[in-house]
Amino acid sequence: MKLQLAYDLGTYQGLIEFIDQIDEQIDIIEIGTPLILREGISKLERVKNKFPEKTIFADLKIMDAGKLEAEIGFQAGADIVSVLGLASSKTVSGAKKSATKFGGKIMIDMINHHDPANQWFEYKKMGMDFVCLHTAHDDAISGVDSFEKYKMFHKIHDGNNLSLAGGVNPKKILK
Repeated sequence: MKLQLAYDLGTYQGLIEFIDQIDEQIDIIEIGTPLILREGISKLERVKNKFPEKTIFADLKIMDAGKLEAEIGFQAGADIVSVLGLASSKTVSGAKKSATKFGGKIMIDMINHHDPANQWFEYKKMGMDFVCLHTAHDDAISGVDSFEKYKMFHKIHDGNNLSLAGGVNPKKILK
């Protein structure tokens, strides 16, 4: 199991200062969508240069122009980029082409997908690398429990290459 730190708020400089303090404890640095929107994707390169041994995940939430948008993420230094599970198969396969070209990986984010377990079968056939069962922030703060979706998913698929997002906290993990 690998530990991923999601950093959504603040600045790239704040992220670098924070990672300096906990560098040994984490494996994957997730640059969250709000940070990318606020400060841009190009600053991601600073994080990769500072922590070259860490896996850098750019949560781009790609929904269209998969090849182009994934390429932008990989050129900025991302090792993994996210594509929404609701995107068209052409968008997803385009992103995978960029991942292959740059030696990167694709995380399929199943946020708001009605049947992530069955959809994951298709995406695995397409060569996708990781899946994220993601409860939307707006749903998580109103009490939607992402662990129920995880339990159903885990019955069908193994837990490998799976991440959870939204409403995850230490109490829920200990359940």
